[in-house]
Amino acid sequence: MTTDQWLHVLGIFVLFIFSAFFSSSETALMSMDRLRIKYLAEKERPGAKRLETLLSKPDDLLSAILVGNNLVNIMLSVFATALFLDLFGHGGELMTILILTPLLLIFSEVCPKTYAATYPEKLSFRVLQPIRFFMWLLRPVTAVVSGISGLLTRFLRGEEQTPLISEDEIRSIIEFGEDAGVVGKDKRRMLHGIFDLSEIRVRDVMVPRTEVVGISVDADFRDVAQMTAQARHSRFPVYDGSLDHVVGVIHSKDVLSYFDKPEQFSLRELARPPFFVPEAKPIETLMQAFRRKHLHLAMVVDEYGGVEGICTLEDIVEEIVGEIQDEYDEEDILVNALGPNRYLIDGSVAIRYINKRFGLNLSEEHVNTLAGFLLNSLGSIPEVGASCEVNGVLFTAREVEDRRIEQIEVQLPVPKDQESSSRYDGV
Repeated sequence: MTTDQWLHVLGIFVLFIFSAFFSSSETALMSMDRLRIKYLAEKERPGAKRLETLLSKPDDLLSAILVGNNLVNIMLSVFATALFLDLFGHGGELMTILILTPLLLIFSEVCPKTYAATYPEKLSFRVLQPIRFFMWLLRPVTAVVSGISGLLTRFLRGEEQTPLISEDEIRSIIEFGEDAGVVGKDKRRMLHGIFDLSEIRVRDVMVPRTEVVGISVDADFRDVAQMTAQARHSRFPVYDGSLDHVVGVIHSKDVLSYFDKPEQFSLRELARPPFFVPEAKPIETLMQAFRRKHLHLAMVVDEYGGVEGICTLEDIVEEIVGEIQDEYDEEDILVNALGPNRYLIDGSVAIRYINKRFGLNLSEEHVNTLAGFLLNSLGSIPEVGASCEVNGVLFTAREVEDRRIEQIEVQLPVPKDQESSSRYDGV
């Protein structure tokens, strides 16, 4: 190879480094959490305040990086084309495409951006000074580019305003608050629970039909009074024939006013109009409807109009504050530890809760409870002792009553670090 060709090779190598630099800088800086940077600046970490200032002007920063990266890639193509034309003659253009394209993709895009996405904070501080230099160097070009892009953005998006702070950033504030001892564990759970309301459907929190206590519209005062006195809740759906024909809702305090005049009692006239909601409705929307209509109970229906269960205001609030036990509730232990990684769990426990508590990824499609998950996995109503393994987790039916799975034993896989420790102890 001639001296000129070696110079082209050297130039290509240097330009590859610059291309990787701009690509990784873009990913690292754009991935940085503004709240994390603000926290580091308050802790007086060297460079944090300059980084905070840099990220406060994302349009200028992004323009400088993109302009620099495009200039480098154009120069890289020119150098590579000149080199391959010298080496291969008229076939040099084709060789440039065949060789340069995969090299650019791997060494200037995929690898640098993957590394930057993995270590954004570490890399952001390293590229801070070079990026500031390139922003100063390319300021005349980026000023024009930013001006044009700003006009186009306003023209296409109108007056739409982006939120000053995102949900992820608020969640980060909560985590930082817990780390700093300002936000307690319970408060953290409640704050996260508020954000999760929009993702949880009514069917995830409702009381299933099999557990709903309803009152026939033809019941007399004595039966209604006895049922409301024995029940552990105060509101009851009133049905005509079956729960699929709910005609109203009655409150126990409405019944009390008829103790001295039972002959005037008429459940059909006393029942309040029922409120029906689809099972796929987000509980956040339902809570707003409860507040607007001054209600505490809704009848949950499926796509065919059949009653699936009921959902109360308490069911929604419990998603934020946790289980609420009043003086009428019997404390149930739904998750019982049997030993290392072994648990006896009530079949009514939500799959969503199981996934969250044990870090699992069990499918929630078409099922809401652990019992439903086991039924779906087995494909039939199991006998006591029937088991199946899903994703390394062993599920065994321990109590089955009237075709309903009451208790399930769950054997979690042994963590690798615990398994290694056991083997070492046995040597």
